[in-house]
Amino acid sequence: MAAAQQTEFQKNFRVIVEKIFNHWQDLRLAVEHGMGGRNGQQVAIEIMDYTYQYCVSNENITQGELQEVLEELMDQEFNTLCDDDSIPEICRNLLRYKLLAQQNQYPQIEAELNKLPAGKEWLRPDVKITYTPIDGDSSSDEDMDDSDEEDDDEMGQGDEDTPSGSGRMTRSQARKQQAEEFVEPEEGWTTVRRK
Repeated sequence: MAAAQQTEFQKNFRVIVEKIFNHWQDLRLAVEHGMGGRNGQQVAIEIMDYTYQYCVSNENITQGELQEVLEELMDQEFNTLCDDDSIPEICRNLLRYKLLAQQNQYPQIEAELNKLPAGKEWLRPDVKITYTPIDGDSSSDEDMDDSDEEDDDEMGQGDEDTPSGSGRMTRSQARKQQAEEFVEPEEGWTTVRRK
């Protein structure tokens, strides 16, 4: 890539990364719930910056490599595991948009990013995020033991609820069962459901 083209790519890819990270709900929730401490927003900005640099500096990154980096950063910096498949989706989109940006397909990228819901850019130093500080670790060994017993009880129910005992469910039956099984999270926790 020519120097001018590389500079344009880097500038445009930076905008893409910012747009994607500003729409990442798990990261915002981690900051709002004080998982990164008082400087959680700054840590989130640094993660976004690091991800941008990682993508720009490495030519042949795989989705798995990038996913591993983001999962590790979320775990280390925010003590957060994302079970909603948002990290694979973010990595897939970042690498796809990187390729499209390198091919100068900016109109296509812009059209797709404009489909994202309107939202305020919050990953900037001049934007203040209100967060709820963590009072301490509320989980204890007793809580863990109780939840294990509940899980064992639920696992034993198996195929009884499925029609004709075949062990298979339709999507609507699975959603209905999940809705019935949904337990309101403990105070201080937020559940992010899959799409």
